[in-house]
Amino acid sequence: MKNLLLLILAILGLTSCSKDSLDISFEQPGPEKSEIMVRVSYLAWSDECDLGCGIGSTQVVQFIANAKVDLYSGPQTGNDSDDLPIIFTNTDSDGSALLENIEPSTYTIQVETLLGSKTRTVTTQLNKRSNIDFSF
Repeated sequence: MKNLLLLILAILGLTSCSKDSLDISFEQPGPEKSEIMVRVSYLAWSDECDLGCGIGSTQVVQFIANAKVDLYSGPQTGNDSDDLPIIFTNTDSDGSALLENIEPSTYTIQVETLLGSKTRTVTTQLNKRSNIDFSF
């Protein structure tokens, strides 16, 4: 009887896999090469409080539109000012810029806003999106 119960449990265990764990059609296709999603924001003070906090103002994240975003090949130093960006764009109204169709490699991203300039180095992978946040 004990062996029969173990056999039934083994059969149920082998057949209970859900379809989505085995079906590759549920996987989201990645980018064809590499992508970098850049988000640019800053902390601001707001007098509005959704939860009735009653303590005056609170900090909120604000996204920066029209920030200049430049992508350079390889790590950059202060001496590389003669290099031209391989991609240059501005952030949209949500503070986002998508840098698409780049080869997997190491890049430097430079963001310029009215609040200042910041630089980050990132290494991308094939068929993957990297997310980089710049906060001022």
